[in-house]
Amino acid sequence: MALAIMGLSACKKNGGTATGDGEKFFTCKINGKLREFNYHVNANDKPATDTVHFVVVGGWEKEDMVTGFGIDMQLKEGAKETTYTSNGTSNLLLSGKYYIQDIKNGKIVGTTIYNGGDLDGSSFILTITSLTKWGVKGTFSGKLKLLGGDDYVTVTEGKFSAPYN
Repeated sequence: MALAIMGLSACKKNGGTATGDGEKFFTCKINGKLREFNYHVNANDKPATDTVHFVVVGGWEKEDMVTGFGIDMQLKEGAKETTYTSNGTSNLLLSGKYYIQDIKNGKIVGTTIYNGGDLDGSSFILTITSLTKWGVKGTFSGKLKLLGGDDYVTVTEGKFSAPYN
């Protein structure tokens, strides 16, 4: 637990760099506007075996953790360096989530979530470009739908480099 806290607190405001395979970052354009989710960028825990069954990557826009983006994928056969595409009707367990904490009078009263890949009418594309003992790197894009609503956001030019916890 202490190591995880130290690792997260060691991040610099620009995302910092990690020892091993490279820099930590998580960026994309949402409706054409560049967004950087470079605070506390990380991937899931280091896999216990050579087969990577889960790819979970995320980061926050600011230290306050109000706005963030995360990618979740689960594969029985194991992840590989390739492109994965998911929409509301596919069987692939892959989604991208853009979320904003709704704050009123300084308290979180809810969360606005845009999902891509696991809701009808949405889509999400993840390309894993590197999957090593250090972590995972890749690109992403998609059409994310407001959870419980009809609004959408378009995600383009997404890229990340995230070390395992």
